[in-house]
Amino acid sequence: MVDYSKWDKMDFSDSSDNEEEDSKVPRVTALDSESSVTFGGDGNIEISKSSSTSQPRQSQSSTTADIPVVSSSVSGDTIDISTMNDINNKSKDNMQQDTKMNNNKQLQSKLTLNGGEHYCTVNSPTSNKEEDIKLPIYWSQDRYTVTLRIGFPPSKFPSKSIRVYVKGALKYTDRFSAVGSGGGIMSHDPSFGSIEVTSLDEKGGETMLLYGSLPRPIHLNEGEDEIDFEIEDNHHLKDNSKCTKLVSITLPKAVPMAGLVLWWDCPLVGFPQINVSTIQGRGSKGDNSQQDKKEAWKKAWDEAHVMFKEKVKTRVKQEVNVDE
Repeated sequence: MVDYSKWDKMDFSDSSDNEEEDSKVPRVTALDSESSVTFGGDGNIEISKSSSTSQPRQSQSSTTADIPVVSSSVSGDTIDISTMNDINNKSKDNMQQDTKMNNNKQLQSKLTLNGGEHYCTVNSPTSNKEEDIKLPIYWSQDRYTVTLRIGFPPSKFPSKSIRVYVKGALKYTDRFSAVGSGGGIMSHDPSFGSIEVTSLDEKGGETMLLYGSLPRPIHLNEGEDEIDFEIEDNHHLKDNSKCTKLVSITLPKAVPMAGLVLWWDCPLVGFPQINVSTIQGRGSKGDNSQQDKKEAWKKAWDEAHVMFKEKVKTRVKQEVNVDE
């Protein structure tokens, strides 16, 4: 017979399983005050209260008011960054100003390409007193055309009142046979023609904005019987100018022979002259000598034409008797 009484004092609980599971769960101990924690080599942890007592930190907000600071600078001094937004705004303003200046330079380069910029003054038609208005004049050119632009204030001279009269332009078929001594003397009928820009008022009066003689011959466009003009916006404004509009006149160049390129040194007689030898692209592709030959030929042609006109003036009339 088997005696089972010895099993009565034995514990068959699954505590080992629970302990194994509990060992996997991290334990968190709350510390009521500053304490030191020591980890023993056998895995025991000893927690004791710290003997030193530290003073509570002073709130940073009480010393810095509402000004944000950076205390980790290289010098160790605090840095006020309350104006960082203003710095960014100033940087944006500088960038916008630089962009505007670059755009103005590009516009000016376009308006004065191979040409220049000048000014003229006119009297205001709406003022009781004599008031001078300063008008900008831009001119540019390429191998085939010269573009003349005159700025004006639309408050004084409405766009619809502008009139342009160009005289002396050759026919399109004569664009390669332009000869003559030129209009060196200011007159209302120069050899190469003239340009007149006026503004009409409501009473029928005219205000002269610009008048000048052409230094070189021009021709009409194909199928047209007059030189046309356009009114453009003036984006190249400076010195608080009120000349927000431009009269744009394109003048096709006439030359003595096909293939000849003539660069103008001024848009109108009496204007400051430029040095055409500095024009970029002039005589490109190694044709400098050929261009010089063409200009020499043109000069000789003009001189011969002048001599012919003088000879005609001094010719003595001869009487011829005709028997009846």
